[in-house]
Parts: sequence; C-alpha cells; structure tokens
Amino acid sequence: MTRQTAGSGRPMDKPARMPPCYGLLAARDLTARTLLTAPEIEAIFSTGVPAKPIWLHLDLLDTRVTEFIRALPGLPEQACALLCDRNESSHLDTEDDALWGTIPDFAHEVSEEPDPAYMGVLHLVMTPTMLITARRHPLRAPSVIGYGQASLDTTAAQWDHLMRAIMEGISRAAKVLALKLDNMEDRLLQGYEVTRDELAGLRRSVLLLYRRVEPTVELYGEIAEIAPEWIGEAGHDMSRVTSRLESLKRNVMSLQERGRIAQDQLAARNAEETNHSLMILSVLTAILLPPTLVTGIFGMNTTGLPGTSGPGGTYIAFMAILGSVAGACLLLNRLGLLRFRSEKKRR
Repeated sequence: MTRQTAGSGRPMDKPARMPPCYGLLAARDLTARTLLTAPEIEAIFSTGVPAKPIWLHLDLLDTRVTEFIRALPGLPEQACALLCDRNESSHLDTEDDALWGTIPDFAHEVSEEPDPAYMGVLHLVMTPTMLITARRHPLRAPSVIGYGQASLDTTAAQWDHLMRAIMEGISRAAKVLALKLDNMEDRLLQGYEVTRDELAGLRRSVLLLYRRVEPTVELYGEIAEIAPEWIGEAGHDMSRVTSRLESLKRNVMSLQERGRIAQDQLAARNAEETNHSLMILSVLTAILLPPTLVTGIFGMNTTGLPGTSGPGGTYIAFMAILGSVAGACLLLNRLGLLRFRSEKKRR
C-alpha cells in the first residue's frame, strides 16, 4: 500500500470509444437515486468522467467486462488492473482522490449464516463521482444492502454502507462460532462426548475467519492515515471502521484462545480415558492370573495332586479357581483399584 503522486493516473479526457457495459449487475445514480441501465451507463462515460456520483456493480465472470473497465476514464491504471485481478488477498491503495483495493466478504446463498469456509473478495475503486465494485461470485454485502437505497447520495456513503454490511457479516459469523464453542465447552464440562473432528472443524473455521479479518484491519489502519480527505467529509469515517474491525479481530482472537483451551481439555480427557482403559486391562489381567495359575497346576498330570485319585476333583479345581479370583478381587479392592467411574455420557 502506497500513496502515489499526482499525475500517475490515466487521462481523464473523453474516451475515443466506450465499449459496451458488459457484466453489469446493478448501477445507481446516487444523486437522482435511480437505477441505471447499461445503455445509460455507456452514455454517461462516453462524455468522460461522470459529473454526478454513481455506483456500478460488475460481474467479473463475464470476461468482456475487462475491456469496459480498462476504458473507464479518470481511474488510475493500478486500480483498473486490480479490478480485473484474480488475486484473492486483501489490498488497499490510494492515488490522488482515488481509493481502490479488495476487501473480503462472505459468499451469498451458501447458507443462512455467514460461513468463513465460503468467502470471496469484493473489488472496489472509489472516487468522488464513481464507486465501482466487482466480484466473481455472489457476495453477501451487496445483496444484503440491495441496490435501491434512497438515503445515500455520495460514493463514500455508499461504500460506508457496504463496509457496515461486511462487518455485520463478520460479527454474525463470530457469534455463530461462539455459540458452537459454548455448546462444546458445556458438553466437555458435563462429561458429554465431544469428538476431535468436531472441535477441529470449529477451530478451522475460526482460523479462516481470523486470516480474513487480520490483514483487513492492518490495511484499513494504514490507509486511514493517508486516505483522501474527501472520503471522511463525504460520509466514510475510516478511523471508525478501523476501530470496529479491531474490535472484531479481538473477538475472533478470543475464540481462537477458547478453542485452544477446549482442545487441551479434550486432550486431557482423552488421556484420562486411555489411562482408565489401561487400568481396567491391568485389573482384569490381575484377576485372571491366579485362576490361570490354578488351572495350570491342575493340568500338570503329576501324582499327588488333590482330586486325581478320588471323586470330586473337578469340584476341588473349580473351588480353587473361584477362591483365587475372590482373593485377587479382595486384594485389588483394598488397593483401591476396583473403583471404576461411569462411562462418559452422550448427547
């Protein structure tokens, strides 16, 4: 992110020929507060930079939109290149009165709640008279705010509304993850079953959300110091947005810490259950060892063994086996090794 010097952008003169406005999803005249059609957009740009603020939302999956974007007057070359770029990382930059970059947003129509596993980027270029946003897949923020808002009459105010929707999505995603983590923590404390895969999936979602939020916070904090003054005057307080993003980042970081603690608790409980299983195996071995010894003695076929020369030998052997088992159990009980806890509960 750098602040460019004046004069490095493209000429703002009337273009030789304005290509068709392919890939147009929505367009609005922010002053007249009306929706615009593709022919109207082409007519506006055919005379040069728009005199009144407008918002265009474009579909980058239509490869023909690249020609239209590169022909837009009054935009820095870097901004036009970024609009068409396939890079999914967060980025913000500024030159003269223009601000451009990519901001993460949640995919639309994947699920009711924002899911960190399904996120894309919203491309933007903003000047005093143009707000151009673009995406490759349906995104949540533009769909949530709609395209017919009647109270926004500047490009900065429109972008502020979009950023509010993006931050609201991050907040909702964090709340959903927090509720899931609350449920897992309760089950761990109450002895109910929690699987490693379940907790690992939750921690992965938190990590994905953090990886999207953290660079956005850093970028907004840096760009707020050098952003054009007109942005704040026109309705987008970048310092306020930065503070809100930092708060969301702290919330996500707290979820990461809670996830690590839950992982440690689950590992400790699994280790305890493993030790418990080993103890049961050891106790069973100790109980079965004496009768095994008795049966071995009675199977030696040597003279002088009790019951070999008279009736009742089998009963004597059975009594010896039962007696050895009872003796082993009494000894283990005195040592406190027969106090087994109940199995873990399932819910």
